[in-house]
Amino acid sequence: MKVFDNYSAYYDLLYRDKPYEEEVAYVDGLIKDFAINASTILNLGCGTGKHDTFFAQKGYDVDGVDLSSSMINLAKKNKS
Repeated sequence: MKVFDNYSAYYDLLYRDKPYEEEVAYVDGLIKDFAINASTILNLGCGTGKHDTFFAQKGYDVDGVDLSSSMINLAKKNKS
C-alpha cells in the first residue's frame, strides 16, 4: 500500500517509545491463559516487525504480513 511505503521510513522513529515488550508480555499472558499449547503467531499488519522480535524471543514461531513491501523489508532488516 503506497501510503505505508512512504510512512515506513519514519515508522520506527515515530514509535521508538512504544512499549513493544510490555504489549507482547500482555498478549503472551492471554495466550498462556486461553491457548496454552499455542506456539505460532500470525501477525497481520506487522509493520516493521518489532512485536514479532519479542514474540520470537519468547519462543513463538512468528509470521508477519503487511500490505506495505517497504514495511516488510524493514521487518526483515530488524530481524537480523
